[in-house]
Amino acid sequence: MSVVVSDDVSHGVRVVEIRNPSRGNALTKPMLASLARAFDARPRETTCVVVVGDASSRSFCTGIDLSAAAEVFATDEGATRDDPVRAMEACDAPIVGVAHGTCVNAGFEILLACDVVFASEDATFKDTHAQIGILPSWGLSVKLSRAIGSNAARACSVFGEAIDATRARALGLTTGTPRATAREARDDAMAFARRVKALPGAKGIKRAIHDGLDIAGVRAEERRRAFANYRYAAREKFAAFNHARSKL
Repeated sequence: MSVVVSDDVSHGVRVVEIRNPSRGNALTKPMLASLARAFDARPRETTCVVVVGDASSRSFCTGIDLSAAAEVFATDEGATRDDPVRAMEACDAPIVGVAHGTCVNAGFEILLACDVVFASEDATFKDTHAQIGILPSWGLSVKLSRAIGSNAARACSVFGEAIDATRARALGLTTGTPRATAREARDDAMAFARRVKALPGAKGIKRAIHDGLDIAGVRAEERRRAFANYRYAAREKFAAFNHARSKL
């Protein structure tokens, strides 16, 4: 389990790959720190970042590895240094995500923190926070309604309705035609990312759009509510959820 970073300096593209295929590319606490650093510490030549999941997994990312959830959710609310979504939101370089297979909770939020997302035909976006009984803290409750509209966001997050690749494209959650495989979607994303080097105004316009959305306040409130929920309920809920899943 790791986060692998590679730089194509000639094209100005950094590729950040989430690798934990035996666990659906789920994230452990060390992986979160590595993922945050991948956006914080970049060569000056980086003009775009591409985020992918290990293609050998059937999922882009299934969220936090629930076997390590107690450690992850014991994090203090004010400790944001190892928060990858915070790092993505602060990143000046445009970010392109590649969705394939299941994209759940934290994995979904990582894709929402991208500036554009390409998807394979098997990509499915899911929010299971309501099922587990916790609140999102990386922007899902704030950003999804802005991306796809409030009704579609409620259907996904409140009622648990999954969004497949075709509907994601229709809702504007992804761009381009869904490709047959994750590798083909990645190829499209890489071609898109390489274009940025020839666009000197891309970073400034990205920041102007981000600032125009003005979500800093509601993101802080989302985090406050989520961490209050984690402190008082998460351990018991994660234990019960893991116990129920072990019987499947």
